[in-house]
Amino acid sequence: MTTSLSLHQSVNSSRIVYQGVPIPREMKKTIRTADGTWLDINPETDVNVIRQPRTITRTGIDFAHGEDLYLMTDTHGVRHYYVISWVAEGRSTKESYRTLNEEQKDQFIHEQVRKAGKIGLDPDTADHIETLFPGLLKRK
Repeated sequence: MTTSLSLHQSVNSSRIVYQGVPIPREMKKTIRTADGTWLDINPETDVNVIRQPRTITRTGIDFAHGEDLYLMTDTHGVRHYYVISWVAEGRSTKESYRTLNEEQKDQFIHEQVRKAGKIGLDPDTADHIETLFPGLLKRK
């Protein structure tokens, strides 16, 4: 299943439209890829492949961290993968972004499976990954 993302900006307006619906500017971000090109992303509308829970443990200070993997398909049908690494302390969250190629994406998913250990990935997450990347979880 491929989700196509079609964001465009009106010539006479600064608003961004996704499938005919205006999108607040703060949801859309532009990041630089490993090859130096710019990539427009929107974590609200791009396909979330793996999202770690945002639960905060109470250990003297509120703290949580994780990495989320996203897939976006550009207007040319090219798939792009990016990771949002985040740290939440109290009420503030800091995020950093990086893009992945196909091999890095596969390694990231396999690493998440390894980290899940005997419990394994959530069944819904595993099914979602299998739908997006058939056979990936069966490959070593």
